[in-house]
Parts: sequence; structure tokens; C-alpha cells
Amino acid sequence: MNQYMKSYQVVMRTVGPVFVGSGKEIGKKEYVFLNRKQVGITDIQGLYNALQKRRKEEAFEEYLLGKGRMELTSWLQKQRIRIEDVRPFIKYTLDCGDAIIEKGSNRLQIMECIKDAYGKPYIPGSSLKGMFRTILLGADILTHPEKYEDTQRKLQQNLDMNTSRMNCLKKDIGAIENIAFRTLNRNETKPSDAVNDILQGFIISDSEPLSVDELVLCQKVDRHPDGTEKKLPILRECIKPETEIRFVITIDGSICKLTGKSLAAAVKTFMLSYYSNFIKAFKGVDLPKTNYVLCGGGCGFVSKTMIYPMFGKIRGIEVTQQIFEKTKVPRVHKHNMDKKYNVSPHIIKCTEYQGKTLQMGMCKIEKIKRI
Repeated sequence: MNQYMKSYQVVMRTVGPVFVGSGKEIGKKEYVFLNRKQVGITDIQGLYNALQKRRKEEAFEEYLLGKGRMELTSWLQKQRIRIEDVRPFIKYTLDCGDAIIEKGSNRLQIMECIKDAYGKPYIPGSSLKGMFRTILLGADILTHPEKYEDTQRKLQQNLDMNTSRMNCLKKDIGAIENIAFRTLNRNETKPSDAVNDILQGFIISDSEPLSVDELVLCQKVDRHPDGTEKKLPILRECIKPETEIRFVITIDGSICKLTGKSLAAAVKTFMLSYYSNFIKAFKGVDLPKTNYVLCGGGCGFVSKTMIYPMFGKIRGIEVTQQIFEKTKVPRVHKHNMDKKYNVSPHIIKCTEYQGKTLQMGMCKIEKIKRI
């Protein structure tokens, strides 16, 4: 192997449920309610073949293609088909966790977790690299704020101008990433060119595949600073808490100077900022450990952006409010109340699991070992 190449085995354990979506939704006509705590995701083709033998294929086609809101369990009951007869055509079952799913026509669609060609859930390397890219950028801003002073000033000026919703912060984000990552000078005429990015030498594998038994159905919960919570009609297939995630990071030292030690230091710096500038404002939320990270979707605005590392808490609240206004976030979200709550946004993205409210996507890095 090239002497510059270094590989690390990373072991990460989920603290809260982790959601990485496939971009698909499992509709009300694709799952059955097995009991109060379990749903079954059906193999529609297999179920159709079985219904052909009962001469019910036309009724099933009309049901699937129709605009009616009846969910599959009720339709099967109407056709006098027992759930036990459907079990051979269930691809996998999902523990409902603490999600509220009632019988009837108002059951919710499920946002599907990404799976590999064998139907096993996993976390793509692109998602993991995106997580670390955010951490490394935030940590660099916090450690070397002088590098970003000019960019910070221009960002504020652009927010004060009448920029369009689609172009808001677009150039500013690029400028910040140029300072942090695009330093190779391979293309001197275009510093922003991807060939200049040092993270070309920071390669992350997909995680090892997991079992569908390690999935749980989670309902979106918004938690406010005073500790009150609101459950929303959004369900996600998530990786359960306390699931071990394994993947490999390979670093090309001729391009990227990161090490396992510097990566761990960046994680600590970013998480301390995340706590002090954001989640500290929420009642009953403990200080995360310094090896904690936020992975996947549904984690919230602050976990994916650089506003608080760039501006600090007080100015960060004002700038975040400006961004929401510029990007026309609906007024129903009441971001005009953020200053009153002394945090923006004034919601943590959570879910409930085994009687506890857990933050979405929270994980801990247990090991970064050279291999």
C-alpha cells in the first residue's frame, strides 16, 4: 500500500434513532397493522399473486389504483382475508416503538430507510462523509476564527441585501468551504474547483450492513425550550438506539493531513459548540459527551450549518432568524419568537423510544483505530 495511505476502523454507536432516507415512502396501502406494537411491510407482488388464486386481483388493482383513503388492513378485513393469510407475503416487520399508530383510515405514510441490494439497512459513506465535513468545517471556524473574518462580514452584508430565496448564502457557503478545504492549488485560476479540495483524500466506506431487526418506527417529536413536546404525523424507519455502526476511513496523507487524533479533536470542538450555543437552552437536555456526533436526517438546522460557530450564540440567533426570513420559512414556525426563547430555531428534533425522549441522529464515536 502507498506509504501515504492510512486506514482507520471506526465504531459508532447510536444513542438516539438514526434516519437515512431512501427517498421513498411506504404508503398506507403497503403495510398492515399486525398488533398495537408491530406493522408488517408487504411484498405487493407476492400478495397480488396470492389474491389471484382467490380471484380478487381485480378488486386489489382497483384498491391500489383508486383514490380511496382506506388502509390495507381494513381493505383485507372487508375482503374477509385474515392477517394470518397475509403473513407469508410480509417482507419484514417493524417495531412501532413509541409511535402512535391507530387503526382506521388516518394511518400515516412511513419514510423508508435506505437499504442495500439485499434489503439490509446501512449508512452510506456519502452520509458519513457529509457528517464529518460539517464537523471539520465547524471545528476549523471555531479554532481559527481569524481566517473567516472577511467571509463573516460579507455573509452579513449579503443577508442585509434583497437576495432571492434560492441564492441566499449560496456564494457565502462556497467561500467558507474554499477557505477550509480547497487549498491544494491544483487549479490556481479557479480556487473553488473541486480538484483543490483536500477532502478528496478523506475516503469513507459505507457502513457494514445491518439487519432489518435493528430498525424501529419512530414518530417525529418537536421539543421546545420549556420541555413541552408536540408529536407530528411523520413516521420514519430508523436504526434503533444502541446499534453498533462500523465503517472504515482511509486518509491519503499526500492530500489530507487529518489523523484519527485530529478527527476526534474536531468532534469534541464541534459538539461543545453545539451544546453551548444551542441545546443548552432546552430544559432537561444534558451535556452530550465530547465523542458525540449527529448523523443522518431529521437532526435539525443547527447540526448541518455553520452559523453558530461563525457568529456565536447572540449574533447567531439574529443571523439564523434572518436566514429563515430570507428563505421564506413559513410563519407558522414562529421564528419571530426565537429571541424570547434565547435560541434559534427554538425546537430540537426528537422522537420517543422506550418511554424516553431522544434527540434524532445522536451517536457516539466509540473507537477510531488504525488498521
